[in-house]
Amino acid sequence: MPKVVFIGAGSHFGVTSFVDILSFEALRDSEVVLVDVKASHLEPVAAFARKVAAHYDAPTTVTAAPDWRDGVLDGADFVIASFAQGGPAYRGQPFQSEICIPLEYGIQQNVGDTVGIGGVFRTMRTAPELMAIGRDMQRRCPRAVLINYVNPMSMLTRTMNLACPDICTLGLCHNIQGGIREIAHYVGCDYKDLRFEAAGINHLSWFLRVEYPDGRDAYPDLRAAGEDEANYRRCASKFELLKQFGYWSGEGPAHVAEYVPYFLPREADREAICVSKRERPDDADRTHPRWADDSDLVKQIDGREPLKLDRSNEYGVRIIHASVSDSVYRMHLNVMNRGLIENLPDDTCVEVCCTADAAGVHPHRAGRLPTQLAALCRAMADMQTLASDAVLDKDLNKAYMACLLDPLTAACAAPAAIRKCFNDLLAAEAHLLEPYWGKDLKV
Repeated sequence: MPKVVFIGAGSHFGVTSFVDILSFEALRDSEVVLVDVKASHLEPVAAFARKVAAHYDAPTTVTAAPDWRDGVLDGADFVIASFAQGGPAYRGQPFQSEICIPLEYGIQQNVGDTVGIGGVFRTMRTAPELMAIGRDMQRRCPRAVLINYVNPMSMLTRTMNLACPDICTLGLCHNIQGGIREIAHYVGCDYKDLRFEAAGINHLSWFLRVEYPDGRDAYPDLRAAGEDEANYRRCASKFELLKQFGYWSGEGPAHVAEYVPYFLPREADREAICVSKRERPDDADRTHPRWADDSDLVKQIDGREPLKLDRSNEYGVRIIHASVSDSVYRMHLNVMNRGLIENLPDDTCVEVCCTADAAGVHPHRAGRLPTQLAALCRAMADMQTLASDAVLDKDLNKAYMACLLDPLTAACAAPAAIRKCFNDLLAAEAHLLEPYWGKDLKV
């Protein structure tokens, strides 16, 4: 009976992951511990989980806890992390500061959760908590696997691998699952009928080969689809990257635009890829409406709507299922490079194909990326590596230099402005940063 501890169970991954666990008969005797600091998030998820277990008449043990400390991790086999440290992930503070303060200096970020100044500061406030979890795992469940959904994915996954080497940390995203479905949509087939290879770094992975079952290259059809104006407008940044660099990227069009320097700094270029200027995000720190009385989740709990039990396309629970069954899964995960992509540094966090089975997770060698793709990835990977090193060394200057190296930030502002922006953010988030970084918050 595997023990699964879910930290941040109040996120949408909590409900999704529990449904995924019970969708596998071999996992229905699991012990699942749901952890969230907000009772208003945790209690509905726990109630939903118990109702799903009752639906299957499963012997699943479901418990809820407000914190991962005090022995919650004892004997865990898998720990799933999906939490936002310091405030809501995409509204309120500190997210609003990480978008709005850079805007004052002309620095555009569409999302700001994995790259750019926003991504660096999210790393600075999140990594200490994730490292504390990892160190407690090393004491209480050293053979457990940490399945990390927390962003910034590359920076945090690399940091965990180096700070807590005694546990297995895997970074999970869904840009590859989404990317192959996009391709299938544009070429007019079921995504299951496409064979592909993909590799790169998180949110900047590339489909190196996409073929139909008979071996025909699907790329000519994808390029042809981009000639249609409506198709182009829906995915303009990605069709433009395909046109210029020859390959399709995995992440969504608005997000991938902030991984490269070409689109967001200038209004005309934003308009060309159908992306609006970033507006001030919602400043309300309110409970997400899915926990309200009329939310979809609560309606499922009280019977006004049927339970939604379809298995998701997320990889996390498939890793767990592979460990207790004869199943073998192919998936794309974020791991340390160590020669997997030959023309990226070994200490980079990369996203490559992996096989999960009862013996563990086995990354596949991807070989060499085309030079142009390696260059795009390298620019971002070096920034992420430096930000990760900043956390490991508690070095604010390295964190600042990571922002200087970010391709989009560098395209938007001069170094002096980036320094001022960085110091403004240090002041705005001092209450979150001081416990780890100390009180001398200035570069």
